Amino acid sequence: MKQKGSVINMTVCLNELNELPPLSSSAREILKIIHDDDADIAHFSQIVERDPALLSRTIGLANSAYFGNRAVTDVQRAIIDVLGLRTAKNIVLGVVLGGIFNPKSCKAFDLPRYWFVSLMTATLARDIAIGLKMTSLDANEAYLSGMLNEIGLMALAYLYPAEMGSVLSDSDTSIYESENELFGQNHYDISARFLNDWQLPEFVTDVMLESSLNSKKECSNLCHIIYFANTLSNMIYDDSTINISEMNIPDIVLDEAHLIDSIIKNASGQVDAYRDMANLLS
Repeated sequence: MKQKGSVINMTVCLNELNELPPLSSSAREILKIIHDDDADIAHFSQIVERDPALLSRTIGLANSAYFGNRAVTDVQRAIIDVLGLRTAKNIVLGVVLGGIFNPKSCKAFDLPRYWFVSLMTATLARDIAIGLKMTSLDANEAYLSGMLNEIGLMALAYLYPAEMGSVLSDSDTSIYESENELFGQNHYDISARFLNDWQLPEFVTDVMLESSLNSKKECSNLCHIIYFANTLSNMIYDDSTINISEMNIPDIVLDEAHLIDSIIKNASGQVDAYRDMANLLS
């Protein structure tokens, strides 16, 4: 491991990525069925039930304030009555992939914030995609892309806790710039690398690769929505005043101010529920 302030060779970083912990059996099985429309609830429930940690988190989420404080006691009821199969698969996939990394050695990495932003980015992106009613934007693709948007940040915090502690503590330089200077790449590049190796859907890795670019001008509509949703999620977490007229709004939503205002208002009213879910996943 390099000392704080030194530059880490990109090849070294990529080699360490190859040594990431192997996917759990639950993660491998969920990856197989994530976009299998023929996969039934019973099969998915059986996968979750075989992993005690995943089981408790899934039940906990279904019983959280965000979903109305239900009294659900088993996975199938959680999926049927509360989450829905597609949402459940996307959340569970984010949880099992995120669980591969343990960033707790990186003191500056805020795990509750990571989960809050991931969950809210996913929800905002999905709601925007639904609201725009564009056939080119799939709401489930938006949700999964938003859920995994920052997973590379967690991976780097796991692999290089001291270095990322410095990056995350530097308020004068953007994380993106500091990562590129230190690693020769940023956490979106890192995400695309291992998510591709794990055979995630191509649209997910495409969003990561597009997000790694300095210029977002050539990005897809999905990438623009994820970036916008992530920006909003961080502002909501920080309780910052949001004035979309003063923000860099993607062209795709320029004429949808009423829709965006409504989605932001709804999300802002659920902050406590999102914090509870984030703490549960942390």
